[in-house]
Amino acid sequence: MDTMKLKASAALTALPTTATYSRGARGFMFCRIARGIMAASAASLGLLAGGAFAQAADPVVARLGAVTIGQAEVERMLQAMPPAERAAARANRAALESFLRQRVAGDALLREAQGKNWAARPEVKSRIDEAVREVTSRIVTSTYLASVAQLPAGYPSDADVAAAYEQAKPTLNLPTAYRVSQIYLATPPGADAAAVAKVRDEAGKLAAQARTGDFAALARSRSQDPRSAERGGDVGAIPLEQMLPEMREPVSKLKPGQVAGPLQSSTGFHIVRLTDVQPARTATLEEVRPRLQQVLREQRQQQLVRDYMSQLAPAASVTIDNAALDAALQKTN
Repeated sequence: MDTMKLKASAALTALPTTATYSRGARGFMFCRIARGIMAASAASLGLLAGGAFAQAADPVVARLGAVTIGQAEVERMLQAMPPAERAAARANRAALESFLRQRVAGDALLREAQGKNWAARPEVKSRIDEAVREVTSRIVTSTYLASVAQLPAGYPSDADVAAAYEQAKPTLNLPTAYRVSQIYLATPPGADAAAVAKVRDEAGKLAAQARTGDFAALARSRSQDPRSAERGGDVGAIPLEQMLPEMREPVSKLKPGQVAGPLQSSTGFHIVRLTDVQPARTATLEEVRPRLQQVLREQRQQQLVRDYMSQLAPAASVTIDNAALDAALQKTN
């Protein structure tokens, strides 16, 4: 278990210990992982495999001519994501919309190819058959291995988690976090200078009111970021490095209760109020417990898989015909 604890400690050094926020059309923070999330989600959405088209009774979310993506399909895609990725995708509206545009274009391309019976071409069919065999093999072996590496629901124990936390504790440093609220006004996509200036003027008037009035009430009634507006503009406690670059210096100079802005980003204008500054600290056990439990379970499952494979196919029992291998290598030159 000591080795496992040390591995858990190393794994935790790379864990995100603070929330990641979006830089979407209505967001305040830049979500650095949005591109990776959307790429990882492509498989579940069937971008390359050409997922099902929306049913007639299903509300259409995205449309390109006769090709549509329905609400139910988007819901299935979101539910299939890990919770952290799902939250990031929900927050980054711009990235999600961009993905849907790419997806519907991919479906249109597939439909055109299917209309020409492209899959029946011998060279295409052979690749499809090989892909089916490969995917089938992968699913069968991975699900079988998962069955032999099942763990009790109670693993790891509280004692195991606590011990791993103590090992990882020196690496679980949280940076200084700034609790901020915002009033956000979006600039229309493709807006000209006059339209941007109009939004800037409106934001300037709101900033003047926010400095002397009820910031939370203004955020609820005027902010165009619904997620924070319903909380009186509260965005949460965020390290400077996770904020939009345009926000970092102004926020770092604020004292609790002070207001900065309007600050312009690529999507609009932000009026920001600093509520509190939380000093750098070590993450608590409760904050990292879920992730630590996951790391310990994954490490134990991997160990069980390695042990099973070592018994099934001991390295000493596998023979290699070097002459046949050399012949194969020569034929692939």
